[in-house]
Amino acid sequence: MNDSEYATPNLSGRLEEFTREIPKVELHLHLEGAIPLPTLLTLVQRAGREQSIRTLDDLRRKLTYTDFAHFIDVYGWKNTFLAEEKDFAEIGYQVLRDLSRQNVKYVEAFYAPGDFRRQALSVQGITENLIEGKERAFRDFGIRSELIVDLVRDHGPDTGMRRVEEVTPYLGQGVVGIGLGGSEQEFPADPYASVYTEARKRGFRLTAHAGEVAGADSVWTVIEKLGVERIGHGIRAEEDPELMSVLERRRIPLEMCITSNLMTGVCQSIDAHPVKRYFQHGLMVTVNSDDPTMFGTSISQEYRILVQKLGFTVSELWQLNLNGIDASFMPDEEKELMKSEFEKQWQRVVSKYC
Repeated sequence: MNDSEYATPNLSGRLEEFTREIPKVELHLHLEGAIPLPTLLTLVQRAGREQSIRTLDDLRRKLTYTDFAHFIDVYGWKNTFLAEEKDFAEIGYQVLRDLSRQNVKYVEAFYAPGDFRRQALSVQGITENLIEGKERAFRDFGIRSELIVDLVRDHGPDTGMRRVEEVTPYLGQGVVGIGLGGSEQEFPADPYASVYTEARKRGFRLTAHAGEVAGADSVWTVIEKLGVERIGHGIRAEEDPELMSVLERRRIPLEMCITSNLMTGVCQSIDAHPVKRYFQHGLMVTVNSDDPTMFGTSISQEYRILVQKLGFTVSELWQLNLNGIDASFMPDEEKELMKSEFEKQWQRVVSKYC
C-alpha cells in the first residue's frame, strides 16, 4: 500500500464500521480484564454474594475508578468470581470470539495465574483451560492467539521464578512469553533480572509494563536489566530525551493503550497522551485495548480515538497495523504472510469506506 494513499480519512460517518472491519492485532490485552460484560455478569450472579449487581448497568458502575490503585482493587474484586479452573476455558473462548467480531486476526494475551491462589486454582489447570479455550476459538473463528504469563511484580521474584518453572512445559504449546504487570510504583523491576535471564535461556519472549505509573527510570530498568523485547505502555519515556533516542534507534516496540491510561488517571487528558508524539518521533508504536471490559473500550474504539481525537490518517492507521505485526512474537515468515493478507483485506475495506 502506498503510504501517501488515503492520507485523509473521508469516512462519511462510517468510522465505526471502518475501524471494526480493518484487520487488526492485539499485543497488550489482559484476558481477565477483557471478559465480555455478559459473561462477567453471569459469573458474578453465579457467586450470589453481590446483591447490588443485577444488571449490566450495575456492573458498569462498579467498573469505574478514582485512580490506578482503585483500579487494581476493582481488578482483584473481579478476579474472585473466577472460581473454577474450567472458567478459564470459557473466558478465553469468549474474549477471542469478541475480538474476532472486530476482525482481530492475532492476539498475544496476558494472564496472571498467580492471582487465583486464594481460590486454590493451579497454574497448570488455568493454563491448560486457556489453551483449550483459545484452540476452540481458532477452530470456530480462525483467530490466532498466544499466551503471555504475567508474573505480577507484587508477588516477588521468587514466585516469578517458580511461575516460569510451572509454565515451561507449555512453552511453544500455547504460551509464548512472560510479562511483568502489577504495581509498578511500589515494586521496581530490578529484582526480576535473574528471572528474565532464565526465561530467555528457556526460550520465552520478553515484555514488561514500564513507564505507566513510574517514570523513565522504570523504562530504563526493563531495557537494561531485564532485556525486554517490548514495553507495555511507556507513556513516561518522553521525560528522558536520551531514552526516546534509544527507543527509536533500537526499534523497541511500545504497547500503547490510550483509554486505559485515561481511565486509571496516569494520563490526565487525551491531548496530553503521547501516542501521536511518539508516532511522529519515529517510535515503534502499537495500539491496544489493555483491559477493554474494565475500561469500557475495545480495540476498534481505540482506533476511532486515534482518528477522532488525535488526527491519525488512514495511512497512519495502516502503519500501526504493520507495527503490530512486526512487534509480535510470531516467526518472521508468519509475519510476512500476515502482512500480505492484511494488505489485501485493508485495500478492500478502504475501497469500501474511503
